[in-house]
Amino acid sequence: MNGHTVEKYYHFICGGDHKLLELASRLDIGDKVKFQESKTALFFNGRYYPFTTPLDLMRFSPISLRSRLRFGFNILYSKYTKEWQKLDTLSGYEWLCQRIGEEAYNAVWDPLLKIKFGKYYDRISAAWVWHRIHRVATSRKSPLSKEKMGYFEGGSQTLITALKGHIEEAGGVIGLNSKIQNITKEDQTFKLILGSGQPVSFDIVVLAIPLPVAAELLKGLDPGYARDLSSIIFFGVVCGLFRLKEKVNQAFWLNINDSRIAANGLIEYTNLNPLEEISPDKIVYIPLYGPIEDIWFSMDEESLRREFFNMLKIIKPSLEEDAVVDFRVFKSSHAQAICTVGFKDRVPSVATPIKNLFLLDSTQVFPSDRALSALIGLAEKMVAENLSRQ
Repeated sequence: MNGHTVEKYYHFICGGDHKLLELASRLDIGDKVKFQESKTALFFNGRYYPFTTPLDLMRFSPISLRSRLRFGFNILYSKYTKEWQKLDTLSGYEWLCQRIGEEAYNAVWDPLLKIKFGKYYDRISAAWVWHRIHRVATSRKSPLSKEKMGYFEGGSQTLITALKGHIEEAGGVIGLNSKIQNITKEDQTFKLILGSGQPVSFDIVVLAIPLPVAAELLKGLDPGYARDLSSIIFFGVVCGLFRLKEKVNQAFWLNINDSRIAANGLIEYTNLNPLEEISPDKIVYIPLYGPIEDIWFSMDEESLRREFFNMLKIIKPSLEEDAVVDFRVFKSSHAQAICTVGFKDRVPSVATPIKNLFLLDSTQVFPSDRALSALIGLAEKMVAENLSRQ
């Protein structure tokens, strides 16, 4: 935007993302992390409800006072509870109905799970649901303090640039646009065939890629292991990115429960990071998750723009077409693992059955959900336990 990078997919930092904050400090970019007060809201059946503070919750009239109180107590419980293993024996649907009641579940959580996970919605692990609540709750120092989320000045590119410089200073070489076609192993040496047909050899390989992609690459080395990896189901995402002349709403994160809208959320990034030094325009993300066979993945950009814009119009009827400065759409085939009940027992280990080949994937930080901070911690642990003595 105006010569500056904007992420394809939205990112934010929570107060409890300690590993990410520690890494930023070690890379001397700690001062580039900014925390701001953030707002959450719920668009429920055509009406906008602030949903940030305890008072907002108490004012949420579509559900009873008893349900509101139970909802609030579950946030407190989730923030301070760290023993999650037993929760993995329950579905999020069961657990939430037990904790907050069906009335509150149907108003707030039902569309979030159904739209994101489709037919799997009532099989998603309660541990996964708990961690979503837990991570965001850590952005408050106390129940009555204001919610704060963070971001990097300059976006995630700030972190990537710093990491690149650190790696190259240490003698590392980074190869871009080098897709791997195949992996074989001769004696103790791995041979990777790049898209260009060029072979490259390594003693140790770390695959930091989605499980389905790893499974495809490893089926020649260990077919049984590859089948185990491919048995974990992933949904993709279609993410619409609008650049607008005006705000859509006041919240950074707007959850949606409205039968007219196919998405369960809208992230208005500039309500967290205004980007005023770059442009007065607003940045809005609308993600849609699902199997890649869904119609959204086959639609062209103009068709998706119309569909996404119609969603915005329902939330803000006064929004006109000429408010759109730019629109982009980004698609990823392996965005979200389907973490069903008992998922902790299905998570693949970092060390694979193939000697000196290691695997890093977002499923391995379960019950965390693809959080960058958790992945950094996992990578550090892998290096300490498996690579430091090589």
